[in-house]
Amino acid sequence: MRARRMVAGAAVAAALVTMATLAAAQTGLPPLSAGGASSGGGETTAAPRQLPPILSAAPVPGPVKTGPDAPSPEAARGVLEPAAEAVISAEIAGRIVDLPVTEGADFAKGALLVRFDCTLYEAQLAQARAQAAGAKAALDNARSLAKLQSIGVLDVQLAEAKLAEASAAIRLSSATVERCRIEAPYAGRVVRRLAQPAEGVAAGDDLLAIVSDGLPRIRLIVPSTWLAWLVPDMPFDFAVDETGGTVKAQVTAIGARVDQVSQTVPVLAAIQGRPGDLLPGMSGTARFDPAARPAGPAEPVPQAKPQGTPK
Repeated sequence: MRARRMVAGAAVAAALVTMATLAAAQTGLPPLSAGGASSGGGETTAAPRQLPPILSAAPVPGPVKTGPDAPSPEAARGVLEPAAEAVISAEIAGRIVDLPVTEGADFAKGALLVRFDCTLYEAQLAQARAQAAGAKAALDNARSLAKLQSIGVLDVQLAEAKLAEASAAIRLSSATVERCRIEAPYAGRVVRRLAQPAEGVAAGDDLLAIVSDGLPRIRLIVPSTWLAWLVPDMPFDFAVDETGGTVKAQVTAIGARVDQVSQTVPVLAAIQGRPGDLLPGMSGTARFDPAARPAGPAEPVPQAKPQGTPK
């Protein structure tokens, strides 16, 4: 029985030494050995060694990050948003006959973006104009007959209603024909083509995604505690991740509601100057200068208490 205990104890000691040796190799401390100083009785005792940090209960402090990349209480992440963006969709059903812009292409305000086959709608417009001409001739004839008292007033009113109906049909067909061409609402660039020439589309189908070529704006998500000092027109520096550069910006608007879950609030800002290397979707870090914070209300100066009249 005693021999079994000695064997089990030796196995446990060997396992502990192996674990300590592996930990020492990772931490750079000298390894523990199985043998130590021999006593006079011939028994071997292990020399006391300090355990490596991986086996100790005390936490090992990590390095403290310093420098310009260190987190700051006045820093917040943000993203660049386009000044204007839109998804152009078809207002009529038809076949695309011209789609001259490609992804990434620039276009000017009023440039042709999409053109549909308008043969059917142009024919409907011609039909409406012909009906309007016939209605006008019928109205002129009714008025002439009314002067001769050959027809009554009701017949004239019915002829006038027919002409008004034909005129409305002309306006409806004209509006449809105008929608056979889609022109750019502003100068910008094509983000994505969602349709191709020769395809037939239905009314409401998406055709193009575009953004304006104006200077992007910055959207920040900041802690709600910043509302104690963040105000419109406050300047800050925005370091762009993609370009590695820094631009000057200024707060233009603060969100009207605090997110109750994350306790954050959106902030919009305008970029100062005209940097030409910025694109919507780029991200970065906004850093506010603590010295730029508005001064709070001055603390009242304590006044000396009046001394009573000695008795």
